[in-house]
Amino acid sequence: MDTISIDAFTRDVVGKKVVVLRRKGITPLHLYGKGMESMPQQADSATVAKLIRQVGHHMPLYLKLEGGTRQELVFVQEVQRHPVTNRILHVDLHRVDITHSMKGEVPITLVGEAPAVHVHRGTLIQSLHYLSVECLPMDMPERVEVDISHLEELDQVVRVKDLAPRPGITVLSEPEEAIVRISPPRVEEEEKAKIPAVEEKTEGE
Repeated sequence: MDTISIDAFTRDVVGKKVVVLRRKGITPLHLYGKGMESMPQQADSATVAKLIRQVGHHMPLYLKLEGGTRQELVFVQEVQRHPVTNRILHVDLHRVDITHSMKGEVPITLVGEAPAVHVHRGTLIQSLHYLSVECLPMDMPERVEVDISHLEELDQVVRVKDLAPRPGITVLSEPEEAIVRISPPRVEEEEKAKIPAVEEKTEGE
């Protein structure tokens, strides 16, 4: 997996004064981790927004500290956004040890087409969108692909236990939890409406 990097610079402006940084197109960052003192940092706002879209909360990135002589492997821990504009206001970055396993929520992507949808007019319902896993930071997958091309009958289900993660990844989600299922077609509303109409006619007789 290619790890993305971002250049960060030491931040001297703290507290409510950081509004000045945001006006200049700079986003305040906060770096912390086990065995280290927390470090106020800052980075270009456009770059930060782009990276957040790419890595989310489950992919690692390298934070290149000022001077270029040191970089830290981090995960996005928390993103604070403006309640109206959704603009990123502040980002907390958690430094991790590449030799220690960690937990993460990995997005699930459906691959292929389910024949039951076209043949039996079934409805594809995805009830689980993220898979909880544990692995070393550099082994954290970008996504989990679930093949649905074998779903040929109504009521077929793909559960967490049906997945086969690659070596080094432990799935923490409940094994019996359904990821996706083929739901039978809904009864036409017109057919439902006929039933009370018949009952009313019977009562009138």
